[in-house]
Amino acid sequence: MAGVLVCTAAFSTGVAAEPLYKSSDLRVDVSLTSWLTEGKTRWSFYNQSALFGNPTSELDFKDVGTNVTELGGKVSFDKRTFQYFLRGQAGYGTVGGGRLVDDDYLAGQQRYSRTFSDLDGSHIWYLNADLGAQIDIWQKQASLGAFLGYQHREEKLQAYGVGQIECTAPGVRCNPAGTVSYVNQLVLTNTSRWDSFRIGLEGETRLHPRVSLDGRATFLVSHLNNKDIHHLRTDLKQDPSITMTGNGIGFNGEANASLLVYQQLFFDVGYRYWWQRVGSGDVVFRGTTGDSQPLPLNEFRSIRQGITFGLRYTF
Repeated sequence: MAGVLVCTAAFSTGVAAEPLYKSSDLRVDVSLTSWLTEGKTRWSFYNQSALFGNPTSELDFKDVGTNVTELGGKVSFDKRTFQYFLRGQAGYGTVGGGRLVDDDYLAGQQRYSRTFSDLDGSHIWYLNADLGAQIDIWQKQASLGAFLGYQHREEKLQAYGVGQIECTAPGVRCNPAGTVSYVNQLVLTNTSRWDSFRIGLEGETRLHPRVSLDGRATFLVSHLNNKDIHHLRTDLKQDPSITMTGNGIGFNGEANASLLVYQQLFFDVGYRYWWQRVGSGDVVFRGTTGDSQPLPLNEFRSIRQGITFGLRYTF
């Protein structure tokens, strides 16, 4: 969340700096933030057949534009040397567009099919909760902190239509190149859910009585639960058609600048980058006559980044 660390000191010539707006040992920050993001998700699996390559299929959801609105809050308690805090954020945004590229491979990594579909509709939402502590350093002109927390993140993407870009086996495994079919028809719904343990470091420095900079680096240990619905596949169940699970790692990073605009009201602007990856896992095809044995998930990777801006008020 942009600029959630509140500036704790003011410059004063010849005297020790004092915290801003500190009327008691308890302080509350509330914020409303916009995150203008672009995301991409990529995953691949191996069929484990001599006929197919490794990876067998690779899906790339890219240029996924999403404007997220985020509500945040932070409660801080000053206890002598340390300041303890409890922080939470909730964000939601609708997907504004993007493209899905689907590549399929035969043995020897010969790509025999490439298709594209337009992404339109659905959403992203997340919840963060952190508990941490920070300490003032350098004559109260800077602070350092650490925290532990939890994150739940969900993205739902919907793909419409199928355009055949490349096909080396027409009539057998793909349509002739240039074929466009199922126009404006929903062909695939992908829903990825990440549950993550968070551990992070953060810091803030004061540049001017009204201006400060802060940043945060958060490392994640994540579990992925991904579901696909292939709406045109009559050989697969529809809710879901394919499941993927696995454990992985991630990183959330951000840097912000804060400007005191009026009394306890701050304007925050910054940049945020989220990355998560599962290096191995299981893929199960849920056929109408029975589920497949788990197949290897080679990789599942998600990236989302963009600028943030918003207002924050300190009580």
